[in-house]
Amino acid sequence: MQSKSLIALAASTSVALAATPSGFEPSSENSLLVTYGDVAALDGTVVAKDITQVSPTIATQSKLDGSSFAILMIDLDIPTTNPPETNTLLHWLQTGLTQSSSAVALNTTSGSTNAFVLSVPQDVAAFAEYLGPAPPARIPLSHEYTEIIVDTSDASEEGLSALKTAAANRLGFNAQSVLTSAGLADKVVAGNYFVVTNPGPVQDTIASNSTTGGGNDTNSGSSPSASPSPITNAAVLHRASASLLAIMIVGVAFLAL
Repeated sequence: MQSKSLIALAASTSVALAATPSGFEPSSENSLLVTYGDVAALDGTVVAKDITQVSPTIATQSKLDGSSFAILMIDLDIPTTNPPETNTLLHWLQTGLTQSSSAVALNTTSGSTNAFVLSVPQDVAAFAEYLGPAPPARIPLSHEYTEIIVDTSDASEEGLSALKTAAANRLGFNAQSVLTSAGLADKVVAGNYFVVTNPGPVQDTIASNSTTGGGNDTNSGSSPSASPSPITNAAVLHRASASLLAIMIVGVAFLAL
């Protein structure tokens, strides 16, 4: 069965990339190349939401050691009820990635480079299916999406099971804690991040929604309309009964004339 290639492009071989964002752990100084279509999503650049709804293609400029890898993608800017505090959300956790043995010449609107492509066999199910970025109209409007590649060549069954279990709880996902519990905290071999922004304006209303479906990054929308209370219904029925009684009295009086 043909593998599903996940190709990523660097904007240029001469461009210095920052890998994982400042403060993120576990960090990596080895740049992961990420692209959506022909748009390079690298080094904190702002990317349009509409082109990020299908999983990106990924690669590295240098051949990685190892035979099997996992990718994690995490939103670091989930709004909370106490802004500017934020939470995290796991957008993607896919294991079973393998890398091409030779570099391929790749091109984007930003430039070209030679890269070693990472791919996912079609028969390897994701621990957490890809969710496209969708920042809501709440503070913060701009969200950083961090991707890291983890070498899982020597991962134990217990370690992979720990990853799968953790992936079921997307909201509040802590990469450092999860990878430590899986024995993989020191196996991060490449990283990257990009930004997607909601143009606003900021909405005041907050309603509950699922944090694991539809690509939504957190709560959004408005509250549903309230149902009429029993007191209100009783009052309406009382007024209707009174009106009907008045009509009947008038009718009887008319027939008596």
